[in-house]
Amino acid sequence: MLYLMRSLFSAVLAGTSLLVGQTAPSLPAWLIPYQDAAATTSASPTVVESSYMVPAKPEEVSAHYAKLLTSNGLTFQRNYDGLGTVIRASATECNLLIKVRESSAGAAVRISCATATAGLGSEVIVMNGSANPASEGARSRTAHLKSAEEIRQYNEERAREIKAKREAFERESNARMQVYDKPYYPQQQAQAHRPPPSNLAPPIAPIATYHDDAPALVWPAWLGTAKGETLSTPTRSSRGPESSLSRKYQTTVAMTELARFYKEGLESNGFTVNRSRITTGSTSTGVQQNASGDIEAYRKEGPGINPPTTTIKVGFSRMYLNEPISVWISVSVRGSFGR
Repeated sequence: MLYLMRSLFSAVLAGTSLLVGQTAPSLPAWLIPYQDAAATTSASPTVVESSYMVPAKPEEVSAHYAKLLTSNGLTFQRNYDGLGTVIRASATECNLLIKVRESSAGAAVRISCATATAGLGSEVIVMNGSANPASEGARSRTAHLKSAEEIRQYNEERAREIKAKREAFERESNARMQVYDKPYYPQQQAQAHRPPPSNLAPPIAPIATYHDDAPALVWPAWLGTAKGETLSTPTRSSRGPESSLSRKYQTTVAMTELARFYKEGLESNGFTVNRSRITTGSTSTGVQQNASGDIEAYRKEGPGINPPTTTIKVGFSRMYLNEPISVWISVSVRGSFGR
């Protein structure tokens, strides 16, 4: 019994001396914040954390830290975890974990510098571009990817799953749509089984008639491009009582800036905007970016309930990540309707 107590006491002393002898981590002197931002730092015996916010794009901040790590001879892993970019590296001073998130101010940065025994958790790769904090603990137990080879295998498996689901969906959609390979007239088929009416009502006189008093179809001098790009030659078309001119161009202006530019231009020239929207798309790896949008506005060119009108539509879209945005603009005129 005395021997057992001595053994336990020796083990406690050994553990205590190990903890006391452990060197506290410190942030590398070369790991400077982006644009000399003012960082807040907190420390414990095993982890030092530094955080700050800066008015910059998250990808610019991530590139800043990647350059610092590379110039100091460190290899690192950079992944997207559903909320932002996560960079991991092992420096002489400590193990580094750098998280860069998008925020209202631009980018939020948190840097953790931990001893080797403390650890910073395992990597989690999120493929659909979303993260659920409530299930983060479960993911970190079951979806940890600790090496580049595991990350590659995981991404290949997810890509195969996505491709298989997409092909299955396309097969099911094609099977459902085969009935429409030829003209399909459900209303006519239903009417074929109805008995003929006993008496025919007299035809109803048209409520309104169209007046060919549409405004002149000319391209407005103020309706140009967002950044001095060259518009294509106008193309004229007609559909029913409307006649239209359409032009197009490509630009690298941000999609939200395009929407603001044309919305303000339409409103300042007397047009009422009745639709303005931007939709976001995502790649197979979960990267999201504004993909398409459109704006529609009209202006009454005379009095009455259904006066002559001019309608302007602007559409913009891209197919691939970070490619230039294609812009289409159409100007349509239509006459009035009345008795």
